[in-house]
Amino acid sequence: MSAPQGQAARRTPTRGLPHELPAGETLLWQGAPSFRALAFGAFHLRFWAIYVAIMLAWGIISALISHHSMQMAEAAGFWSLFLGVLALGLVLGFALLTARTTIYSITTKRVVISYGAAIRKHFNLPFRAILSADLRTAPDGTGDIVMAPEADRNLSYILLWPHVRAGRRARVEPVLRGIPEAGRVARLLAEALDPPAPPAPQPCQSPPSPPRAATSARITAP
Repeated sequence: MSAPQGQAARRTPTRGLPHELPAGETLLWQGAPSFRALAFGAFHLRFWAIYVAIMLAWGIISALISHHSMQMAEAAGFWSLFLGVLALGLVLGFALLTARTTIYSITTKRVVISYGAAIRKHFNLPFRAILSADLRTAPDGTGDIVMAPEADRNLSYILLWPHVRAGRRARVEPVLRGIPEAGRVARLLAEALDPPAPPAPQPCQSPPSPPRAATSARITAP
């Protein structure tokens, strides 16, 4: 016998979360990294492009220095270009796959990183385990939010990559990478980490009692 549709909907977790949020916890923000920011940031596309250009020039120059024919130099340059474009294609493909399969979530109690194409993984970082959070922005408005966890948090760099960086004293620091409108998300996270204190209750004062009306007595002579 199938469960009612309402119960099935309540049991279905929100996309990007490992399970349904418990009572008292709400979702504040959810987003994904920008492909361009991820490619040039975590995957260092600019470095790989420079490397490919150097290898291409080196292949042609080394062939000419070795007194090979121009045809041999062109062949060497072609193979260098082919291997370089193949490497760049792999980097871009991995960056695109990562951008499409990653979901960042901020609730009222934690930060969740959901990632992985073949094997889905969820990383939960409670607010009480975050010592500080820093923002690094790019000219296009995207940015990275770096979170410094407690010292007793033994995180794996390999398992969390590319949503991680090596911080001070080789401490692994989770990162929300390439977030569009990173400034707004950073402000939201800061407010969630340090919510404003509720106003102190004011002592209840009873309203002043109205003055008693003057009474006059009339005495009747017998």
